[in-house]
Amino acid sequence: MAGRGGSDERSADVVLDLLADQRRRDVLACLEGSTQSIPLTELAEDIAARENEGSLTEVPNAEVRTIQLSLHHVHLPKLDDAGAVEYDRDRNLTRASEPTDRVERALSLIEAVDER
Repeated sequence: MAGRGGSDERSADVVLDLLADQRRRDVLACLEGSTQSIPLTELAEDIAARENEGSLTEVPNAEVRTIQLSLHHVHLPKLDDAGAVEYDRDRNLTRASEPTDRVERALSLIEAVDER
């Protein structure tokens, strides 16, 4: 792409990669506006409810545990490495960090498309 710096393109690629996964977008939505750390188990339950149209009562415990494991091993470390969340792996606590303008704009665009 002419006129664009390599670091800008890499930065855009990182943002798009982060937001390409629905579960990571759900994590950001769950943490949005919260200043407190959220336990991993609670976050997994929130994600399970979102993935099952808002109802956690019909989600088997095994599915919540699977979500918890994927958050712990895949999604939260990726979001943490990119600076989108702060994840304390030892205490299994996560909280929102200040989202960058680029992440906020990309997330807004994705949400607008999802609403159609």
